Amino acid sequence: MRTLSALVAVFLSLCGGVAWADGDPASDVLASARVFWPYNLKVPAESREQLNATVTAVTRNGLPVRVAMVQSEFDLGSVGVLFGHPQDYSQFLAQGLANFNRDWVIVVMPNGYGVYHCVPIPEVGFCEKALPSEADQKRLRTLAPVSKSRQDMAAAAEQAVRTFAEGRGVSAASGGVGVVAPVAGAVVGILLVMVLFGRRRVAS
Repeated sequence: MRTLSALVAVFLSLCGGVAWADGDPASDVLASARVFWPYNLKVPAESREQLNATVTAVTRNGLPVRVAMVQSEFDLGSVGVLFGHPQDYSQFLAQGLANFNRDWVIVVMPNGYGVYHCVPIPEVGFCEKALPSEADQKRLRTLAPVSKSRQDMAAAAEQAVRTFAEGRGVSAASGGVGVVAPVAGAVVGILLVMVLFGRRRVAS
């Protein structure tokens, strides 16, 4: 296992920030779409609709995300070595997409989840900095992997997106306005102070 992990690390270091879209199906799809669906997996219509709605809502509310569901090595094209390594693949995929967008990338595989976010440095590169937040990864690790849950892959992906968004204070509700909870609380507090101050002025 350590040998395989070492090989994956070497593979990622060789890839760097280069876009490998021709060999990686999800890179081609997610350059424009927000969800990559497994090729040979039938997804229930209800789960498909719910995932699309949640991804759209979270993105609209200020946390742009793209999701790749990988059921088998076939979904990875020429980078099948990354199957079973969702966090490593999320890094690889985010680097490949960095030429097109710098959204958060969430990967769902049968054995777990991965999340990565490229941050560009002007005049240097599209993914010279990154936010592979340990807190986000830890939060996703609390979710049962698809292989050990009764959920279909799309339902698991929807839960992962929702959990990720909630951890960052972003609403996953379609009718949300993207107000982070602490900010909303502060606004309410200010309004209460204004009301109390107004009452005191009237009383005096």
